Amino acid sequence: MRDWELRIHFEKVLRKLDVIDAKVSAMPQVQVQVSNKFLPTVNALCKLARAASASEVAQITGRSRATESAVLNELVGRGLVVKSKQGRRKVFSLKEENYEGQTVDSRGRK
Repeated sequence: MRDWELRIHFEKVLRKLDVIDAKVSAMPQVQVQVSNKFLPTVNALCKLARAASASEVAQITGRSRATESAVLNELVGRGLVVKSKQGRRKVFSLKEENYEGQTVDSRGRK
C-alpha cells in the first residue's frame, strides 16, 4: 500500500470514530443516587450482573442474609429491583429502566 492509500483509509477510520463519538455523546446519562444503606446491595447486584439470591448478595457485601433480604425487598418495594422465582429460590435483579435524576434514601423517600 502506498502512503496516500494509507492516509485515505486512516481518514475513513477517523470519520467513523467521529460518528461513533457523536452517538455516544448524545446518549442520555443515567444517574441514580442511593443512600449508604442501599449502596452495597446495589453494587453487589451490578457486580453479579445477573439475578441473584439474598445469600449470594450477602457473600459479596459481607452482611447477613437476613439483612440483605430486607434491603432487597425494600428496593423491590421502591421499584428499583425486580423479584422473581427460580424454582423455590427467590432471586433479585436490577431493573433495566432509566432512573435519571431519581434519589433513593433510607427514610423511605424517592
